[in-house]
Amino acid sequence: SLPDNMPQFSNQWANVEKQVKVAKVYLETTRNNRLATADQVETMKKFFTDRGIKASGGMGLTANEGNGFQSFDYSSQTDRDRVKAMAAFTGQHFDEIILDDFYFSNNKGDDAIAAKGAKSWTQFRTELMDDVSKNLIIAPIKEVNPKCHVIIKYPNWYESFQGLGYDLAVEPKLFD
Repeated sequence: SLPDNMPQFSNQWANVEKQVKVAKVYLETTRNNRLATADQVETMKKFFTDRGIKASGGMGLTANEGNGFQSFDYSSQTDRDRVKAMAAFTGQHFDEIILDDFYFSNNKGDDAIAAKGAKSWTQFRTELMDDVSKNLIIAPIKEVNPKCHVIIKYPNWYESFQGLGYDLAVEPKLFD
């Protein structure tokens, strides 16, 4: 959320800077299926860059955090189009973007069940997220900003990586 009161935020930030030297921040453009506006992103970028702090982009790709960190339904064309637009938007504003550790698929809706077919959930989701990574995240970002570095931040949920679509054999080679 963009602070409603930038002077108040500035004062609060000054207290942070008294305690720790901040060299870089990641500004999320999206979380909980909400997308910041270009003005909001540029206002926050300017706030930090005016203070000598590098501002990189972040994407919190959750559809509904309050519902068990519900992911987007990457089998739904509507959600695919939305995520692709979010990625392109973020790429327009930053030369470095990190996908936080909520970048996964846990959807078991009708679209996902039909698309999964006879595959295991693990096989279906790893293949799905490889496709999402290439075609809905990296390609749209690189199209609007070829010099952008796209980083994936893997969570510490080791035993359930593949079950949520993390493909440690393929994805690390896709991302910068």
